[in-house]
Amino acid sequence: MKSVSLSRSEVRVQKTILISLAVLVVVVTLTANAQTLKNWRDLAEYHLYTEIVKPDATPEARLQILEKWKIDYPQSEYADTRLKIYLITYQQMNNHRGAFDTAGEILKSQPNDLPSLTEIVEHGLQLLPEQPNAALSAEDKSNLDTIRKTSRYILENLDMIYAADKKPQRISDEKWRSDKAKMQDTAQTVMNRAATLATQN
Repeated sequence: MKSVSLSRSEVRVQKTILISLAVLVVVVTLTANAQTLKNWRDLAEYHLYTEIVKPDATPEARLQILEKWKIDYPQSEYADTRLKIYLITYQQMNNHRGAFDTAGEILKSQPNDLPSLTEIVEHGLQLLPEQPNAALSAEDKSNLDTIRKTSRYILENLDMIYAADKKPQRISDEKWRSDKAKMQDTAQTVMNRAATLATQN
């Protein structure tokens, strides 16, 4: 079997994805311990979740269990958490279509969810050509409106999205400011491209 070497940027993305998954595990655990209104439907549902978040679970295996969880418990009180694990899993699998659609679904109820906002604009940066007269596929056109609206939302709500109380503890203040500036640049670039392409297609 051939070994596959990853670039530094790919390694960094994979680390970020795994950290996000670990954070979700902690959040769900704390939520359960805090005796909030959320509850597992039964022990079987909780067992599905614990299988999904095992450190050695492959993205492919996790996706299969996620599908079973969604089918068996469509109205789960942890449906929002499930969506976020879907997003992380699709990102690990380089399934850009799945990640993009899942991010859009998350943003319907959590408009400031940073991983989802990032997924939309980063996908837009890769998807949308720089040439204003470039022809778009039917699928690209269907994504254009979502990308444009998300980029505009980010630019209009940047201070709220990157508020001090939203900063994860593991991230330094300097890195948080740097991430905010990078997001602003990316969102502006993507919105400009999307606006231009929309008038040409």
